[in-house]
Amino acid sequence: MPILEVGDDGVLRVPGEWLAGAGPHARFELDVLGDVAVLRPAGGERPFWRQATPSQRADAFAEWASAALPEAPDLPAESLRREELYD
Repeated sequence: MPILEVGDDGVLRVPGEWLAGAGPHARFELDVLGDVAVLRPAGGERPFWRQATPSQRADAFAEWASAALPEAPDLPAESLRREELYD
């Protein structure tokens, strides 16, 4: 497994062949997942879960959970019988 090292100038250099043919001035977003660093091509709109703070995500989840349930038909009682669950 290749090893990357930060140079004396504080720059981490990644060989171009590792970046799936990215051209000069290509931009990447860095995600640190535990002890793994992940580079993803930058661009486009970032999804909410990637740009929101933990507090914003918690607020959005609480809002979603407290929203009214959509209209849906009730399950018939026979569909909840044990014998019907395994068909």
